[in-house]
Amino acid sequence: MLRPLSSISFMSSASIITLILCGLLGCTGANHPERVASSTGSALFSSIQGHYVADDGITQFRSRGPIDVVVDSFAGDVTVHADPRLDVTTVQVTRVSQHGYLRGTEPRQALEYVDWTADLTPGPGPIETLRVKIDFIGPEPWFMRAHVRIETPDLDRVTVQTTNGDVSIQNNTGPVDIKTNLGDVTIASNHPLVDASTVLVVEGNVDYRVPGNSSGLFDVEVIDGDIEVWVPEGRWRYVSRTPKEDTINARLNDGENPVLLRASEGDIRIAVVADPTSFGPIR
Repeated sequence: MLRPLSSISFMSSASIITLILCGLLGCTGANHPERVASSTGSALFSSIQGHYVADDGITQFRSRGPIDVVVDSFAGDVTVHADPRLDVTTVQVTRVSQHGYLRGTEPRQALEYVDWTADLTPGPGPIETLRVKIDFIGPEPWFMRAHVRIETPDLDRVTVQTTNGDVSIQNNTGPVDIKTNLGDVTIASNHPLVDASTVLVVEGNVDYRVPGNSSGLFDVEVIDGDIEVWVPEGRWRYVSRTPKEDTINARLNDGENPVLLRASEGDIRIAVVADPTSFGPIR
């Protein structure tokens, strides 16, 4: 007798794998089908979807004071955060391939073509420089990413160049020079920023958040985007006659240090607030 379709219970692929493995391996101990099916199913779906992730673990450096950070990456997110509670500087790189469906073993093999180095070198003064270089030397680089996360007790200057990735800088004390596309940039520091800085983004947003005792001569422009400014702290005045929707020139606390912010197909948000590292809506 035929049952109506609404009452038929279709088995998931994981359930089918479980039944097959139960017959082949038995149903107890390390070979319990739920455990084997979970790992086998995950690997199977990764293979079908063409999406693999490889975490390279944590590399540690012991710096003697504040460090500059320079990251040059072919593609991927870059996170550089300072936390005075830390004892060491850490670097963590996660390699990602996302070729898409039915590419066989190519996505997993492509992870082996991601090459990266991290070196902490002394400077002429007390500040050392951490340099992270990430390259991809294989075919079809547009399917690949390498996300890097850096945490350090004391952060001075930050320079980042990447593509297809977000950039997050937190609690730096020195200038920033950031270039990316297809990603958002967030600069948020509870320390006063008083040096020249540049942020250039294509197809992404910029959030620039500093405390009230920072300074700057701001040159801000967007293409196909909006500019939002919220300054409850410090003294902010426009130096051009009339701020435009896509361009503003302003001075924070009589600052002379240039702050150049550019976004194409994205918004720029500037906040001069008491607690810049409290992420959330600008208001």
